[in-house]
Amino acid sequence: MGIIRPIFQGRTYRHLLYLAMAFPLGLAYFVFLVTGVSVGAGLIIIWVGVPILLGMLLAWRGIGTFERGLHRGLLDIDIPEPTVTFLGEGTLWQRIKGLLEDSGTWRTLAWLFIRFPAGLFTFVVLVTLTSVAVTFMAAPLLIPLDVDTLARWNIDVEPGFFNINGWEPGNSDIWWITTLGVILFIAEFHVINGLAWIHGVVGKSLLGTSARQREVVLETRTTELEERTRLAHELHDSIGHAVTLMVVQAGAGRKVFENDPAFAKESLEIIENTGRSSLGELDRVLGILRSDGGGTIEPPALGLGDLDDLVARVREADFPVSLTVKGAVQSLPRDLQTAAYRIVQEALTNVMRHAGTPTSVSVRALGDALDINIVNAAPESAPPPHNRVGRGIIGMRERVAAYGGVSEIGPTPEGEFRVYVRFPL
Repeated sequence: MGIIRPIFQGRTYRHLLYLAMAFPLGLAYFVFLVTGVSVGAGLIIIWVGVPILLGMLLAWRGIGTFERGLHRGLLDIDIPEPTVTFLGEGTLWQRIKGLLEDSGTWRTLAWLFIRFPAGLFTFVVLVTLTSVAVTFMAAPLLIPLDVDTLARWNIDVEPGFFNINGWEPGNSDIWWITTLGVILFIAEFHVINGLAWIHGVVGKSLLGTSARQREVVLETRTTELEERTRLAHELHDSIGHAVTLMVVQAGAGRKVFENDPAFAKESLEIIENTGRSSLGELDRVLGILRSDGGGTIEPPALGLGDLDDLVARVREADFPVSLTVKGAVQSLPRDLQTAAYRIVQEALTNVMRHAGTPTSVSVRALGDALDINIVNAAPESAPPPHNRVGRGIIGMRERVAAYGGVSEIGPTPEGEFRVYVRFPL
């Protein structure tokens, strides 16, 4: 039964051990802190108290580490170590100032002072419950005994010893007193787990990281994830496009190597130039990965004005592409132009990989939006159906979403494949 399950669970007895230690530890903390702080404050006028107080600060931070260990070992609550900022570089005064300004220092002090009254309360509750429960469960042994029987056992009691407010219990009342004792005994185990849970919740809020520290950690992780995503986009778009071009050119050159050496030579030159460009791009991204300064990726000098060169390279690979650009696209923000360029580049890369059919690219800068529409004709043989969305399409959607735009990417009823995106201006 669930109601008696805590009696047979090992964690209940770990909780009991933690609660049994709460009162003596709380008392020791209280005496140590009050004595140390009092002595330090009293001697501060002759400067001897300054190192004493600093030692107390470090001591209760160390006790906080010990308390976090108790939470992990006995309460199964993992409290992360708070971020320590006062042990880094800087002068001695800067470190002391960091120790005093760290909220973890004062939250740990609050927890250590709370431990004494909380431990005393826990001690009283558990001792009272245990005493009452054991006494009630022992009723069958005590109530049937009269004064004469107890006297033969050399137990001196007064007449009416069992009288409670004028009521003298008899044998017929034993069963419900014993039942109440059993109920209290079982309830005590639930009380133990409840008190341990309260200690754990309060301890985690005071001994763990503060809300501000959690925000800083979250912001750092978010920045790292964003940077990692941008690195993945850069590698996928630039290197993926270059490798696709090289594979296409290598395949075309291999097929006509004997019959058209000039074309094969031209293909090799394109592969060489594309490879050199890719190595430069790869070196730039890897340089950021190796950087210890946490640098961010600077958008490369690619924009909508570079679409002509992109389309020309695709045409050199014998893929028919038409390009239409309308509006003052080159006056748009550089980062927006780079995102748009990468989307066109990824779309053309997918055409070369999967379709190889004539493609039209339309870029229009309207009054309030930048529209990009890329459509390739249906291939002669339909590719095998699959439900997986490639990383390239995911990357295009992420780029559009980052600017609050909309995208429609997928096959059309006519069998074509269409990439349409709109960036708000």
